[in-house]
Amino acid sequence: MRLSKRIYSIAGKVQQGETAADIGTDHGYVPMLLMRNKVSPAVIMSDISDGSLKKAIETFELAGITVDPTCFRVGDGLTTICEGEVDDIIIAGLGGFTIIEILKSDIQKSRSFSKLILQPRKYSGDLRFFLYTHGWDITDEDLAPEGKFVCEIITAVPSGVLHREAPYPEGDIRWKYPDSIVLADHDLAAKRIGWKIGSITEQIENLRNSNADHSDLITQLVADREYLTELIR
Repeated sequence: MRLSKRIYSIAGKVQQGETAADIGTDHGYVPMLLMRNKVSPAVIMSDISDGSLKKAIETFELAGITVDPTCFRVGDGLTTICEGEVDDIIIAGLGGFTIIEILKSDIQKSRSFSKLILQPRKYSGDLRFFLYTHGWDITDEDLAPEGKFVCEIITAVPSGVLHREAPYPEGDIRWKYPDSIVLADHDLAAKRIGWKIGSITEQIENLRNSNADHSDLITQLVADREYLTELIR
C-alpha cells in the first residue's frame, strides 16, 4: 500500500499512546498507520455514510488489522464521538470552512479533546483565525507534498480562554501565510508562496490597466506582496 507524505505527516502528529478519531476518514489510511505502527491503542473512524466508511473497513481488512466494529461509525462531524472519548481529533482533506463548522457545531465537545490535527484543503487562513479567536493555541505547523499540492497540517490545543481578540483582521494575509509555515519547510513554503506572489503581481497589473480607480486595493496588494517576499528570504 503506497501512501502519500501527507498521510504520513498527519499520522506523525499523533504521539505514542494517544487515542485518535479520524473525522471524514475516507480510506482510513491515517488510523491504519497508527494501529499498524502500534502508536495508538485505539482509533475511531467516522464518515458520513456506510458507502464512505466501507473504504476504511476494506483498508483495515487488506492490512490484516482487526479492530472492534464499533470503531467504524457513520455520522456527521463530531456527532459520532463522545466528549473526551479520544485524545486527538483528526480532520483532514476538508475545506477550512467545513472544519470550522464541524468544530463550531459543539464548541464544548470540540474543546474536550487534548489536541486537534487539522489539514484544510483550502481557507487555512480562516481556520487559523477561528482557532485563535475561539481559544485554541496553534502549537505546530507542517507542510507536506501530495501530487502538485502543498498541504498544510495545523496542530492546535485548547488554551485557557474561550474567546480572545485577534491581533489583526480576519482577512489579513498573515493568517494564510504565517511565519510558522516557512519554519516548517522553507522550500515547500517558498514554492507555495512564490505562486501566490506571481498571482498578486498579475492582479496588480490587471487593476492598473483598468479604467476604474483601484488605488486602495493596489496599495493593499503591494503590501501583501512585500510581506510574502520578505517571508521567504
